[in-house]
Amino acid sequence: MTTTAPTTTAAPTTTAGPTTTVVAAPAAGSDPPRRRTGGRRGADTWALWSSLAGALAVTALLFHWIAPLSGVIGFAVCAWLCFLGLYALVSRDEGRMAVRDRLAAVVVQSIALLLLGVLVWTVSYVFWHGRTALAHPNFFTQDLSAAGPADPLDKGGALHAIVGTLTQIAIGLSITIPLGISCAVFLGEVPGRFSRLVRTLVEAMTALPSILAGLFVYAVLVIGLGQSRSGFAASVALSVMMLPILIRASDVVLRLVPASLKEASYALGASRWRTVWTVTLPSARSGLATAVILAAARGIGETSPVLLCSGYTKLLNFDPFSSPQASLPLMAFTLVKFPSELHVARAFGAAAVLLALVLALFLLARAVGGRGPDELTRRQQERRMLRSADDVRRMQRPTAAPGHHPAQPQAQAGAQAENQNQRQNRTARKVPVLRRALSRTLTLLAALAVFGSALALGAPGARADDYRRIGGAGSTWSFNAVDQWISNVKQYGMTIDFDPGGSTFGRNQFKNGSTDFAVTEIPYNLTDQGQVDAPPPWPIAYLPIVAGGTSFMYNLKIGGNRVTNLRLSGETVAKLFTGQITKWNDPAVQAENPSLRLPETPVRPVVRSDGSGTTAQLTSWFAKKYKSIWDDYCVKTPRKAPCAMTSWFPRLEGSSWPALGSSDAVAKTVANDRNDGTITYVEYSYALNSHFPVVKLLNSAGYYVEPAGKNVSVALKHVQINPGDLTQQLDGVYDAPEPAAYPLSSYSYMVVHTTELRDSFTKDKGRTLGAFGYYFLCDGQQQADGGGYSPLTQDLVKSGFEQLAKIPGSEGRAFDAAKCNNPTFGKNGANPYADSADQPKDCDKKGSAAQCATGTGGNKTVTPVSKGGAGAAGADPGKAGTGTGAPTGAAAAASGGGSGAPTGADTAAGDQSGDGAAGGDGGGGGGGGQRYTADAVALSGVAGTGLRHTLMVLAGLLLGAVIVLPPVIAG
Repeated sequence: MTTTAPTTTAAPTTTAGPTTTVVAAPAAGSDPPRRRTGGRRGADTWALWSSLAGALAVTALLFHWIAPLSGVIGFAVCAWLCFLGLYALVSRDEGRMAVRDRLAAVVVQSIALLLLGVLVWTVSYVFWHGRTALAHPNFFTQDLSAAGPADPLDKGGALHAIVGTLTQIAIGLSITIPLGISCAVFLGEVPGRFSRLVRTLVEAMTALPSILAGLFVYAVLVIGLGQSRSGFAASVALSVMMLPILIRASDVVLRLVPASLKEASYALGASRWRTVWTVTLPSARSGLATAVILAAARGIGETSPVLLCSGYTKLLNFDPFSSPQASLPLMAFTLVKFPSELHVARAFGAAAVLLALVLALFLLARAVGGRGPDELTRRQQERRMLRSADDVRRMQRPTAAPGHHPAQPQAQAGAQAENQNQRQNRTARKVPVLRRALSRTLTLLAALAVFGSALALGAPGARADDYRRIGGAGSTWSFNAVDQWISNVKQYGMTIDFDPGGSTFGRNQFKNGSTDFAVTEIPYNLTDQGQVDAPPPWPIAYLPIVAGGTSFMYNLKIGGNRVTNLRLSGETVAKLFTGQITKWNDPAVQAENPSLRLPETPVRPVVRSDGSGTTAQLTSWFAKKYKSIWDDYCVKTPRKAPCAMTSWFPRLEGSSWPALGSSDAVAKTVANDRNDGTITYVEYSYALNSHFPVVKLLNSAGYYVEPAGKNVSVALKHVQINPGDLTQQLDGVYDAPEPAAYPLSSYSYMVVHTTELRDSFTKDKGRTLGAFGYYFLCDGQQQADGGGYSPLTQDLVKSGFEQLAKIPGSEGRAFDAAKCNNPTFGKNGANPYADSADQPKDCDKKGSAAQCATGTGGNKTVTPVSKGGAGAAGADPGKAGTGTGAPTGAAAAASGGGSGAPTGADTAAGDQSGDGAAGGDGGGGGGGGQRYTADAVALSGVAGTGLRHTLMVLAGLLLGAVIVLPPVIAG
């Protein structure tokens, strides 16, 4: 019998809240494509490149057709902003978060690419401009002792700077690394109030200017302790700069070491010192290596500490504890200021070598400290394997059974065998180590032998005279001549250093006992605004070294063409440098240049900011010849009238005139093609080497003359020499009556010792200084004219011989004109060099109707001129350049509109005339040029918001609407 249980049906329950709905799985093959979060779709790529193309197109349209914009930087910035806007618009279908993410990614990546591009451009620029110097092997095996500014690149190199840099950075790191890492360990392991104070001081020192570090070491070591300027002093200054960088970086790295590692070491019973030495420092080895690299990179590129504490030299110096020692950044800093293109190439070569050294140090540090704490070198792995093998043999050694005592002979034999095995193992371990050490030693000796052979082959031979090394500092006015002489005397075994820091700098260095001589245009004992430049506390003498003219180098263009024949009187020059004339088309300037229609370009005088002998020569001329103009100017400055002569050019408060610290700096500023309207005062040699024109200056005879060597020699016939110290009185030079005389002529001095000084100047140094003086007073004067200077006259040379005889240790030679190869020496005291000076032409005479067109200084290009100036700049558009008649004489070569063949001394083949600079349309002087005609076009000279600007604004708005509205509407 079967019993069936009743079925009970449960009442349905009602639950509150949401219900779960199970969705059936889609059929196979119908899954929507999944998007990879890390990938890029084709639409993303199209959005990026289309936005970039649209941005370039919009920017080009904006720059060239709509707005009067220009410039590469402006174009790039506008294109980038347009790109961000377009990229945001085309990405609106992704949602707000995706748009912001894309924009942030684009901004970050753009900045990264910009920085990378700047880095690549900088490195490429340095190597590209230094490639000509780096291509010569002698650049790495020779110093610059035998190479002057005019010598080719296959002579001289950067060996002295390379050795100096490596020596100084090695000494600096040997000081910095122990102190820096020890201080970082102290900050991390000994927390407290004192460590917080030290950390604050270290962070403050990271912003310490390098010049202050150099001044500190210079004051303590050089002046305070009486040490000479040397590479060691520079190394100490560099260590002051590197120390805070290393401490701060090491402190950060040591903080990252896990505390668990140190706690484990303490738990095993290790002391704090052992924990630091075996756990903390090895764990942070890679970071510490990076910290050392950061510190070395900061120190290896510094210039000012080396310049102050060591000084520049062209010579190789292996001894860092005596005499100046150059470095690569100091060599680049010094040579790049030269007007010589060869020295500029050497400067970029030194900078390229510096970059290569930094890279080499980085790779070396990464190789030494780039391994992690658990990574071992091959040598460490070999040592671990040998120790493991010893442990295995020790553990496998048979042991006696409990209670069994082997016989005494057997125990001794076992101990002897074990000792023998241990000795063999130690010997086996030592043999590879000794073999590697011997191999590396031999390799190092071979490299040193090769390097020494290269030095012996590259260095010039020296005589057996064994001259002592001497050093000086001073005038940039005379530097080009002195530098060439130093290179010339290297063949005689003389080693001479010279630091061109300016006349005041040289006198101060000599007064402090830091140098053996000084070169200056200004003697001691002169009063400047109540301050007396006191002489040194020992006897001295002034020795004339070279003469020259202070020229006025300028950068002026008319219609895009450079003016090369500008003429000015002394009064006009004084007004230019005192702010009374502010435009080049001033009537006073225009009256002296009748054949030029000068532009309304602002006058921008470039003056010296340091104590300069060139400034002293200029202001002495102003004070004696144009006293009222000079005093009126000085009243407006912080100085007081009467201003008199000064080596520091006074500037008006708030003046925008550029003020720079050396002759080469002011010359390069004027030589910059963008600095139209600038003018400066500088030695004639710098204008020649810069290939720029100089002003023809009006003399007392009524002729405009440029400062060529022979013109200077003519004027210096009237110099008055003080018999006691050979200082100069130039009143007669300023008013020299000869037509060929250049009025602003002078000569510079060398300040020398006349007694021995203990531990400073000895007879051995005096012998070298005397031999150097005898050389440049005779043979060296032959090169003066080619370098832009003027050789000394016979009276000055004779007086110089008398001064050289006063130097202790000097030979005391008697003056013999027949044995002195000076171009100014003639029969019966005549000066054939000055007598051969070319007389000025009639077109250079004051009041001439047309001025000479021939260029001056380092730019002899003819400037097109026109008689009476009618065609100079096209004052009347309808009559510009239509002069009739053929000008004759010197100016006819470039006359602005004559049709006849020019005659006279200035006629030159290929002479251009009637171009935009002169406004003429006519003939080609000397060679049948083509005639050009042009129609005058009237342009509005007032910028306003007229119809043209309104249409431009409307066009821009319409363009923006066309670009922006469609995507917005579609979205």
